[in-house]
Amino acid sequence: MKILYYYTSYNIRMAVNFRKVSSVYHSKVYTEDGYFLGEVEDAIISGNKVYGWKIKIGRSNLLKRNIKGLIVPHQLVKAMGEIWIVSKAVSSTTESRETTEETESKENIEKTE
Repeated sequence: MKILYYYTSYNIRMAVNFRKVSSVYHSKVYTEDGYFLGEVEDAIISGNKVYGWKIKIGRSNLLKRNIKGLIVPHQLVKAMGEIWIVSKAVSSTTESRETTEETESKENIEKTE
């Protein structure tokens, strides 16, 4: 359900879209480059603002690892409509985290041996 509100300030009218959080669940999420990332699973709310979004990673994703989900900060969401577009920084930060986690786990295994 879309509700359109108008905000008047200094004689300038701006259209602001408000949507229910539950109405965006299961929306398809793509990167800026056009790659499918997954679907919106849940919202992370801090106070009265949306902090981020839980994304359920799809089968044909650009990430190489078996990741089931991803948390995308709201600032990295570029567009929200029938589909979502998120910054490509999401995929690069995830891949760098995976690399550091992989390195740390290898170091821990070597220490125990």
